[in-house]
Order: sequence, then C-alpha cells, then structure tokens
Amino acid sequence: MRNALLSLYLAGAALCPAEDFVLTDGTVLQEARLVRKDADSAVIGHSTGVQRVSYDRLPPELQERFGLTPQAVRDYREKRAQAERARAEAEEKLAASQRAALEASALSPRYLTGADVMTLYSAWDTLSAACAEYLAADWNRREAARCSLTVEADRYAREADRLAARMNEERKAADKEKTRAAALDAELRVAKDELKKTRDTVSSQKEEIKKLNEEAFKQPSGTVVISRPTYVPVYRPSPIVLPPVVRPQLLPPRPTIIPPVQPRPMPRR
Repeated sequence: MRNALLSLYLAGAALCPAEDFVLTDGTVLQEARLVRKDADSAVIGHSTGVQRVSYDRLPPELQERFGLTPQAVRDYREKRAQAERARAEAEEKLAASQRAALEASALSPRYLTGADVMTLYSAWDTLSAACAEYLAADWNRREAARCSLTVEADRYAREADRLAARMNEERKAADKEKTRAAALDAELRVAKDELKKTRDTVSSQKEEIKKLNEEAFKQPSGTVVISRPTYVPVYRPSPIVLPPVVRPQLLPPRPTIIPPVQPRPMPRR
C-alpha cells in the first residue's frame, strides 16, 4: 500500500507543478502536490514526505480546489459518528447479552482495578500507576476471555495496549534518569577521590611544616654569634640646582613735556 501511494505521488509530481501550501495552523508544506483526496482530508506530498492533512487545517482556497465543501464534510462526519454510535450500541448489547448468560449460569468474571493491584504489590514492592493499570487491564482481559465475554475482552485488550505504550514511555524516561544518575555518581566518585587526594596532600604538608618548626626550635646550647649587618650604600642622585631667573626691571615711562602754544600775532591792515 505504501509503495502504491509513493508511485502515485511520483506520477502526480511529474504532471503537476510544485508549490508551497500554507495551512491554517501556520505549517508550510514546501513543493506540495495533491496525492489523494478523501471525504474529510487530503493526502499531500511535499519535499520531506507524504502527509495526511485534515479538512480543518486546509485554507479555503485549497478546500475549494480539492473539492472539499463544508456540507459534504459535515455529512461524512455525521455518518461516521452515527456508525460509531451504532457499533458501540451493538457492542453494548452483545456484552449485556453475554453478562445475562453468565448470570444465568452463575458464572461472573473477577475483575480488578489499578488500586487493587497497588494494594497487592504494596506489601513487597512499589508500582507506578500506569503499571498497576496495565496489570489490572491484562487480568480483566484474561477473565473476560475465560468467561467468553468477547466484547469486554477486546475492550480490555485495547486498554492494555494503550497502557503498555505509556509504560514504554515511562520506562524510557526512567532509563534516561538512570543513565543521568549513573553519570552523576561517576562524577561524584571522581570528586571524592580528588578531595581525598587534596586532604592527603594538605595533611602531608602540615606534617612537614610541623617537623620544620620542631627542628627550628631545637637550637644547640652555646654562644650565639650575631653578625653585623653589612652597609650597602644607596645611590642617591644629587639634586639639580637651577640658576635663579633674572627678570628685567621695567622703568616707569618718562613724561612727555609739551611746550605751550604761543599765540600768533594778527596781521595789520
């Protein structure tokens, strides 16, 4: 089926030009082409693979291009919902008839819940909620199969599969935490070794300092000769004496004597 879908996509890619589709949630499908149209969705091939896109995620222009009208989609979804309700009612009727037959034969399944499993295991071990629910669902599936309750057995089988997937996710997360804890333990051991080495080094240095102090205080008796300190001349440069600056004396300006102006005699006529 997958190979046929891929070949159909390649054939359509050779005939239709590629373009980018922008969905209503902001997703951009590059080099996208329509591969197949369903009643309420479209299978679109793009640069990274093939993807089924629901009618609600298609913009109005793509809905119109692909021929997905709102009324047709609503009719299809209503029919599918009616079929689901009819199937659920049929399963409930079949389960009721099987339970009635069991009551008539005085035979009934012994179902458990996750709380029952937790109570049973609490005496010697601890379980996660998902693991307890899975064990209860698997037990109920076996009990329903033993009592020929096929509908309930299928229901518990689906529940057990769902819980098994959840347990696998929790197991992967637990494995990651164990790996991380192991790495932290290794780092802690290395740090402890380094701390021990440092403490040993400090202790040995303290012992050496203690021995040196003891040897320093163990002086022989007798005259203690104190040597005279040797005089070491210190070079000091002689000060530089600058001659005094001779400033010229400024004489006061001499007054300028202006002679009096003699009046000129008037000429006689």
